[in-house]
This record gives sequence, C-alpha cells and structure tokens, in this order.
Amino acid sequence: MTELFGIPLVRFMVAGLILLGISFAVVGWIAWKNPLLVRMGLRNAARRKTQTTLIVIGLMLSTLIISAAFATGDTVGYSITNAVYRSFSQADVILVRNVDRTQTAGEGISPADLSALKTFLEKDADVDGVAGIVHERIPALNAERRLSEPRAILAGIDPADMAALHSLVTHDGAEVAPSLLTSSGVFISERLSKDIGLDKGGTLTVFANNQPSTFTVLEIVQDNALTSRSALAGNEQQQFGGIVATRAVVSALTAKSDQYSLVVVSVKGGVRDTLDVVPGVETRLKDWLKTDGAPALRVAATKTQAVAIAELVGSIFVTFFLVFGLFSIAAGIMLIFLTFVMLAAERRSEMGMARAIGMKRSHLTQSFIAEGMAYNVGSALVGAVLGLVVAYILITVLGNLFSDFGLNIAFHFNPQGFVIAYALGVVITFVTVAFSSWRAANLNIVRAIRDLPEPQPLRGHDRTVRGLAIAAIAVIWSALRIPLLLGPLQGLGMLAQLASKGDPVVPGVVALAVSVPIAFTAFRTRRWAKPHRNVGGWAVLMLLTGIGLTIWGGWGTHQAFAYTSGTTLAMLALAMLAVYFGAASRPAFTIASVALLWYWLLPLPFSLMFEAGKGWSDPLNGLASLVGLEHKPVKGNIEMFFVSGLCITAAATLFVIFNADLILALLGKGTKVFRGITPAMRTAIAYPLAAKFRTGMTLAMFGLVMFSLVVMATLNHNFAQLFLGDDASGGFQVAVTGNPTNRIADLRTALKAAGQSDTEITGVGALVQMPARVRLAEQDQTKTGTYRVAGADAEFLRIARFPLSARAAGYATDAEVFAAMQRDPTLALVDESRLAINQQNPFGGSGDTPQQFVIDRNPIALKEQPWEPIPAVIRDQRSGAEANVKIVGFVDQAVTGVIQDWASVFVGRQLLDQQFKSGTSDLFYLTIRDVSATGERRVADSVESALLEKGVQATSIRERIEDSAAQAQAFQTLFQGFMGLGMVVGIAALGVIAFRTVAERRQQIGMLRAIGYSRRLVAVTFFLESSFIAITGIGMGLLLGSALSYNLMTSPEFTNGSQVDYGVPWGRLALMVGIAYGASALMTLIPARSASRVPVAEALRYNG
Repeated sequence: MTELFGIPLVRFMVAGLILLGISFAVVGWIAWKNPLLVRMGLRNAARRKTQTTLIVIGLMLSTLIISAAFATGDTVGYSITNAVYRSFSQADVILVRNVDRTQTAGEGISPADLSALKTFLEKDADVDGVAGIVHERIPALNAERRLSEPRAILAGIDPADMAALHSLVTHDGAEVAPSLLTSSGVFISERLSKDIGLDKGGTLTVFANNQPSTFTVLEIVQDNALTSRSALAGNEQQQFGGIVATRAVVSALTAKSDQYSLVVVSVKGGVRDTLDVVPGVETRLKDWLKTDGAPALRVAATKTQAVAIAELVGSIFVTFFLVFGLFSIAAGIMLIFLTFVMLAAERRSEMGMARAIGMKRSHLTQSFIAEGMAYNVGSALVGAVLGLVVAYILITVLGNLFSDFGLNIAFHFNPQGFVIAYALGVVITFVTVAFSSWRAANLNIVRAIRDLPEPQPLRGHDRTVRGLAIAAIAVIWSALRIPLLLGPLQGLGMLAQLASKGDPVVPGVVALAVSVPIAFTAFRTRRWAKPHRNVGGWAVLMLLTGIGLTIWGGWGTHQAFAYTSGTTLAMLALAMLAVYFGAASRPAFTIASVALLWYWLLPLPFSLMFEAGKGWSDPLNGLASLVGLEHKPVKGNIEMFFVSGLCITAAATLFVIFNADLILALLGKGTKVFRGITPAMRTAIAYPLAAKFRTGMTLAMFGLVMFSLVVMATLNHNFAQLFLGDDASGGFQVAVTGNPTNRIADLRTALKAAGQSDTEITGVGALVQMPARVRLAEQDQTKTGTYRVAGADAEFLRIARFPLSARAAGYATDAEVFAAMQRDPTLALVDESRLAINQQNPFGGSGDTPQQFVIDRNPIALKEQPWEPIPAVIRDQRSGAEANVKIVGFVDQAVTGVIQDWASVFVGRQLLDQQFKSGTSDLFYLTIRDVSATGERRVADSVESALLEKGVQATSIRERIEDSAAQAQAFQTLFQGFMGLGMVVGIAALGVIAFRTVAERRQQIGMLRAIGYSRRLVAVTFFLESSFIAITGIGMGLLLGSALSYNLMTSPEFTNGSQVDYGVPWGRLALMVGIAYGASALMTLIPARSASRVPVAEALRYNG
C-alpha cells in the first residue's frame, strides 16, 4: 500500500517525522537549558518499576493500534495487488461487447469486430498483442478417479494471437507455446489439476450439450483470468480451474456461433511495469470506440484500475481498523492524562516546596514532560513492534476467511507505515503529556505544601456578566494569539511567492503591514489575558463553538458530526456557566448529563411507549420547525460510531460521578444483606467518590471500550439474524445449479434417466435465469441497468416462502401476489436491494461500465403508503428482444442474504420460454422429506452424483447458511478482538490506581487497622474499590451500547426499511463482561494483598 485516502504514504511519513522532530526538539531544549529537570524526571521514572511497567503498557496502546491498522491494511492491499497481477498476467486491457451500442443478436464479439480492433491497435506503439478468447462453463471429469469439477472454465484461443501475450506458463515460470494445442490435446490449469487429480498426460473428459468428449492433457499451466475463473473475475465467491483449447475445438463442443467472449490487449512491458502506460492506451481506445463505424465494444477492466482498487481496499481496511481503534486510542489518551494527574497528586507537597524555593511553573512542566518522554519513547517503540505481532494474528484469521473467496493473504508491512505509527504514537503521547504537565504545574504553593484541596475550579470569583465578558474576551484572545503571531510569517511567505512569480507585491506588503501590528499587540497583551482567564471564559468559548457547529452542521452542511458535537458542547457549557454563577454542581451536571443522554438515545424511551414516538429523534429540529426554521436531515458515516460513543459515555460518566453517593445511602439500608463486609463496601465506594476526577476518567475508559464492544456484538448478531435467519432458506432445503452447456429441462426426468429415485424429494421449484438490461417504463434508454432476470415455474411460486417487504395496491397478502404470478407471467417481483439509495460502485471503475438496475423509490414510503404496480421493461442482452412487466412486490433482503441467485427480477417462466429462448441457465430448489442436516446433505450428494456428467452442483441450503454465519461470526470476533485491546487500557488504569492507592493511603490503612479492621477486611476494601469502578464502567457501557444498538436496529433508515426482531447476544455479552471483570479483578489482587500486609505501627508513622 503506497497511498491512504489518495495521499501518498510518504507525505504522511514526512509530516509525522516533522512532528516527531518537534517533540524531540522540545525535550532537547529542556535538556540543554535545564539538565537537572531532565534528571529529576528520569529518576522518577526509574524509582517504581511496577508502576512504570503499567504506564508503559497503557502508553503503548495508541501506537499498537495504529501500527496494527497500517500493517493489516498494507497486507490486504499487497495480497490483493499480487492476486491482480497473477490474474491479469500479461493482459492489460480487457474489452467485452457493448450491449448499449448494438441491436444485433448474440452475446459475443464477432471476428469482424476483433479484426477492426487489431487494425486500429497495429498503429499503437505501446501495444504488443491483441487476442480474442472464448469462455464457457463446462463440467470436467477424471473418469479414472471419478473426480469432477462441474464449473470448469473452457477457454478457447487462437494460438497465434495468444503467443503474443506470453500468458501460458507452467508452475516453474516456463512459457508454454500455444501452438502445441491440437484437436485432441488441451492444457489445464493448476487448480483444475489439483481438484480432479489429473496430471500431464492424463485423459480429461468434458461434457457439452450432454455429450462426452475426451482430450489428452498436454501441459499444466498457471491459473489466471485467461485460463480459469479467479476470485477477482466476478461476484461469485468460488474460483474454478480451467481448460485451454483452440477456438475451433470450443466451437465444435458448444455448437455456438463463432464469437469471442472477451478481447485482451497487452501493453509492451512486463507484468508489473505497465501501469503508467495503460491509461494512455485505454483513453485512445475509448476515443476510437466512440467514433462512427467502430465496433460495439467497451473497456471492461484494466490492470491499472484493478491495482488501484486493491490499494483502495487496503486503505479501507486501514480506515476501518483505525476507526474501530479510536475507542482504544481515546482510552489510552485518558490513561496518559490520568497517570500524570495521579503523579501530580502524589508529588503535590514536593512540587509545592520546589515552587517555594524558586522553581517556576514552567520548570515543573518541563520536568513532567521529560519524565513523560522517558515513558513515551520506549513504549511507542514497543507498541509499534507489538502492533506488527497483532497484525500478524489478524492476518492469520483474515487469511482463513479470505481463503473461502480464493484470495491468499500473506503478511507484509510497509516500513513507511511502521514509521508513521511510531511517529504518531510518540506525538499523541507527547501532546497529552504536555497538556497534563501544564495542568499539574498550575498549583497554589501554600495549598500544595499543606496538602489542602484546591478551590472549586468552576466557581467564579467575579460572577457578574461584566466579569464573565472580560474572561471570555481573554480566553478568545488567548486562543487567537498563536494564529495572530504567525500572521507576519504568512505575510512574508505571500510576499516571497509574489516576488518569485514576478507579480505585483502590493498584496504581500499590505498583508505584512496589517499582520505585524496585530502580532505585536497580541504579544504585548499576553500578560493581560493570563490573569483574566478562568473557567467561565472557557465555558463561553465552548458555548459559542457549540452553537456555531450546530448551526453549521444542521443548517449549513447537514453533517451529523458537527451538528451533534456542537449540541453536546453547548449543553456542557451551559452546565459549567450555571456552576460559575453559583449553582450547585450536582443538579447542574445531572440535568446536563440526563439531557445529553436523552438527546443521544432518542427516540428511546418514547419508541417503546407508542408508535409515533419512533420518529422523535431530533428535538432541536422539532423546536426549530415550530417557527419554520427546520433543517434537512443531517447525514453521518462511520465516524458517528466513535462520536456517539464518546459523547454518550461522557454524559453517563458525569451522571454517575455526581450521583454515586446515592449508592452509599442505599448500602446503608442493606446492612443485613452484606453483614460483615458492610464497612468495607462503604469505604470502597467512599474513597473513589472523594477523587471524582480520577474515578470518572477510569469509568469513562471502561465504559467507552465496553460500549464499542456491545454495539458491535449486538449489531452483528441482529444482522446475522436478519440475513441468516429462517427466511434465508426461502422454504427450500436443497439448491441445485445447472450447467449452461448442459441444460436440464426437468430435474425429475433427468434424475430418472440417470437411474436415481426421487422418492425423497417432495417438491422441485425451477428457475431459468439470464443476464438482462432492465429499466422502468417511465425512464429512457440511458437509465437501463444490468441485472439478473429469473423465470419461476408454478411449483416454485407455490412452494417459495419469500416474505415481501412491500406489495402493490390490490394485494392484501404475500400469498395473493404469488398466486397472481402463477396466472400472469408478466407480473414481477424485485429484490429489495434495488431500492437502496446509493447503488454507485464505491471503487469507481471504467467510465463506460454499465450500472446495475436501480429503482429510485423510497423503501419506507413503499411499505407505509399504497402504490400502483410499477411498469418496467426487460431486454435480452443476446437477442435484443424486449418484454413489458409490472412490478407488484419487493422481496425482503432477508431472503437474498445467502442464495445470491435470488437477488433477481422474478417473472413467470412462460415469459422467458416464449420471448427469451428459455434463458441461459437452470436452477432448481428442492423440498425433501428428511429435513435434518444429514438428510439435506444426503439428497444433495445423491443429486450431484447422479447428474455428474451434466455438471450439476447441489448443496444443502442449511449448510450454506451455517457457513455464512460462521464467516460472519469470524469477522465479528476479529473486529471485537481488535477493539477489545482498549480493555487493556482500562485494566492497566485500574492497576495504576490500585498501586498508587496503597502508597497514597498508607497512613489511612494504619488507621483502619488501628480501629479494628482486620487484614482480610482491608484487602476486601481495596478489592471492592476496584470492583466498584470496573463493574460500574462495564455496566455503563453495557446499558448504553444496548440502548444505541436498539435505536439503530429499529430505525428504518439504518436497516433500509427492513423489519428486525431485535435480539441481544446474551452469551457473547456475558463472555465479554466476564473477561473484562475477571482481568480487572486479577489486576487488583496484588495491590489489595499488599495493602492488607501493611504493618500498623509503620503505617501510622508514615510521612509520605
């Protein structure tokens, strides 16, 4: 992977190294100016090795997440790129018939069209070969071993043309001459050789038009897009081996017209060094194909596009893992901040004395920065290396998953990504450490020495509006100072740029003349702003920023990120201002947190009370609509997963922290229940509440990570139930896929002819399919899209249990629709995916690639409002024949989750038989007597064995559903495991707190022992203290994640109108909760045991 989001990785690396250099330069400057401060910081880092280890574990996680994301994305991109090169081989441009530009019958490319293309490309100096290829699917058999491949690709070539492509090579890389092919001798691909156990010199049997033919295997060649069907060749997951024969042999076998399936163009150069040349050849080809008299061809794919797609897939994996990892990164940042808050609390008296003897606040800040960088440099390196280890584990899992798609995943990482991960890890930690250090150094000398609590930080000294206005101006001026100070540099840059171009320099002079006085004023007023800044001013800035973001996101860009974040900031700012003017903290922040939770979790609870409440999701817009100022719906993407988690967790943490003392009141009434450990429980809750900030940060870490895990688990569980539930079988048990070269008119007749009894089969529903061009009758030809059309016979329509998401007016039930289709073959059903809002190809592609058929209707409106049948037109791509149909219903997406062939336009079979020559392929779906798993497997095996020569493939639908569910489960486990890394941070935080608590409260432990607490009770107190934090954080994440998941799964916009029976994955959630709590409990056992062994006399004499 060389790019991310279209930007070269080199740029990211350079930017990261610059920021890394700045970070090290700051530390170097501190070491040069005040080496004593650096030695003090390093001494503190080396004093407590256990604490340092826990801190390093927490600090390294951000780097680990970034490193793992880059390595995983790079591996996927690299592996897909390799697959692209192997698949394309020497082919660089692939052309197929353009059905939009011809009314001629047939589905292939004529020899005349190929000849015209060759004549045009003969003049192109960049092209060194053009070849036409015929592709047919055909059953291949090793009769001696009775091994078969029912879907082998038969590739027909012209040996003279193929020789110029150099694409037929053996496993060792030796080129095979196409001229060796004979009328009785063929090449087979390595995959087919392995599947049917046939080697060079063996006898291959193929069946075409239900007639056998035998050939001698002359050579085994590598698989590529020309010789077989690769994983990149289509939408199907399977990959099939191939047979290479002369075009004359293929024409004789299939009895089809002398037409090519595709044409490949080779550009001069090797397999990997033509990417820059291909776009020019593609452009010239497209320009020529648009001219009058040019053949009806279109560019279907190019090697350059395919490699770009591979790079994009790698970038998408990086993006997904980074977004999912943001929860863990956020938890890691909170741990860094918490660590330095605790270190500052531990050394508060020491810092006060240092300030008293002459140290400045900046000196304390520099000392903390030096200590933080001591942790940072090593932890980032460890994190980057461990990220590669995690990526290797992820790749191993992904490799097993992607192997089902025919893609080999091999671990690979780009050193640039490793450098970026290390640089970002160091920089993120440095920025957090710098802010934490600045905050820790802002202390009052007297209070610090006497270890007195600081005054309420939110309470204002001057509570007048005038005082608040001055504070707000000071804060805003401070925030603008840095940009204003950089103004002269920007003016100089503009002046230099204008002078270098020879343009008038007046604008640059004016910019410099304006920016210099402003910068000077900003510099001179820095001392005025500092004493006037306070929390009230920052609250005003938050309020103004929040209001601005809300207006910009809601009424400007309609972005959910800005709209919801702004509203959240504004609500918190109002609470801060209320406290600033004298309100009590608890009611102010309780009201704000409840309002935020209500805002983010709407439409709960109203959606549970009455149907109309399901639409109440934006109270702000509802209020605006009362005065005619409502905005359009805001739109969000995957970033809202992280934003919602951050905001909801913050609100819940505030609510818990400011109301947790109510738990103590409840415990006071439960003395009889808890008996002997009641004192321990009260103490365990009282101490965390005494340090609200520390406890809140730890709760937020646990809650945030648990929230993300719960949402992922619940969404995956419900989508699996939707697409892999009972409806996915459609009422059938066995699926039988016919071969296009050996058509089967009637399955029962074919089984009897093969000597196979059909007594176990109770029903056979038949479909005939064909690729077609479909459009609504109201649309013009330019809106035509490609899609499958399936003709269903009466028995299929009678047996099928396809739930319909929407029906046309006049049809009260689904059964009425299916009954009407049996009477009228022009009535049509369409799978619900055609109603999706965005059907564009996310990977781009060739500009003349046909789009799929799309119906521009709102799925929710179709379900809720009556609608008349929708006229549509179907056109056969082979013959050009057309038929008019009427769409009377839409098949629910739950049906097409596993059987992809059901993602079609369904019509009556009579229509395809009469007007479209019975389609191109046969599909049969069976109901059987023994519906057990073994019964389905037995029937499928017997049908496939009986019709082996016809190339039939039979599968158990239950097994296909279970295989899909297993794949979905594996992906879910993979992503949850990656996101669960954040739980390491929470556990490390508990460990840091537990170890520090024992040291901080040594004297208090002595007092507890002196007043009668036993060692066991002291240990239980510390254990319950950590358990209270862990359980509260886990429970908070569990409740919030479940609530948000419920909202999403019951939202028609999120599920595209599908009805979901919301379910909770109790087993998986219980496992996650058990692992999280168990690990946190183990982390606190050692410090709890240490606390219980503190000698009473020594503890009472302890002076810190």
